[in-house]
Amino acid sequence: MERKIVFRRSSIAATAALGGLLLVGSTLTQPPIPAEPAGVQTDAALQAPPFADPEQEHRQIVQRAAVLASDAAKLRAQQQAAAAAAKAAAAEAAAASQAAAAAQAQKNAEEQQAAQQAQSVAVAVPAATPAPVELPVQQQAPVQQQAPAAPTAYIPVAGVGGQSAVDACMGPIRFTPVTVSVSIVEHDFCGGWSRMSWIQPGTLVTVQGYGTFTAFQRLVVPNSAPQGVLAGFAGGYPPIFLQTCIPGTDQMLLIGLH
Repeated sequence: MERKIVFRRSSIAATAALGGLLLVGSTLTQPPIPAEPAGVQTDAALQAPPFADPEQEHRQIVQRAAVLASDAAKLRAQQQAAAAAAKAAAAEAAAASQAAAAAQAQKNAEEQQAAQQAQSVAVAVPAATPAPVELPVQQQAPVQQQAPAAPTAYIPVAGVGGQSAVDACMGPIRFTPVTVSVSIVEHDFCGGWSRMSWIQPGTLVTVQGYGTFTAFQRLVVPNSAPQGVLAGFAGGYPPIFLQTCIPGTDQMLLIGLH
């Protein structure tokens, strides 16, 4: 059987015919492209990237830009705060340094002023001290010798009473049995002798509660002598007198005061 050659029109031939070309012969003959089985994808289809969503990509870009802007703002704020703190610290240090310098300058000025004042006083003192003036011998007043001060005595008065008060040895007693004068009595062994025996005429005697008097006379009389012996004082009865026994004797010492 004789084989028949069948010419098929391909997509290329159709395209060329549409363009006005006349294809003759078998040189342009193209075998048919086998159909792809259903469900089978080519390598090109597997390797193609997924289709991107422009709006989503735009939102992501805006979000990243916002995050970067926020981070940049925080960084600027931190840098500004650090710069302000450093500036404040520098200003405070400068102020402290100026204050210290001013205090030191004031101290130096005060020390210098004090030194100048001291020097001025040291210079002025010799000039202000007058030279001693010697008086002629004939003009010098004679030096008068002052009389020595009179000795003084203090007689405390411990109480008022009779013989029992004197015997109690509590100190000098205003002896009330004597009525013609004020009698201040103390036994010699109770301290009367050491308190009164040294008082001589001219001694200033202060009697507690009675005033200050001057001793003018001493009398020695027998023990138990009557009041009349007081008339033996110069001028008669003294306004006040001291009385004590003389140790080892039967006599008494009377010291008149006025």
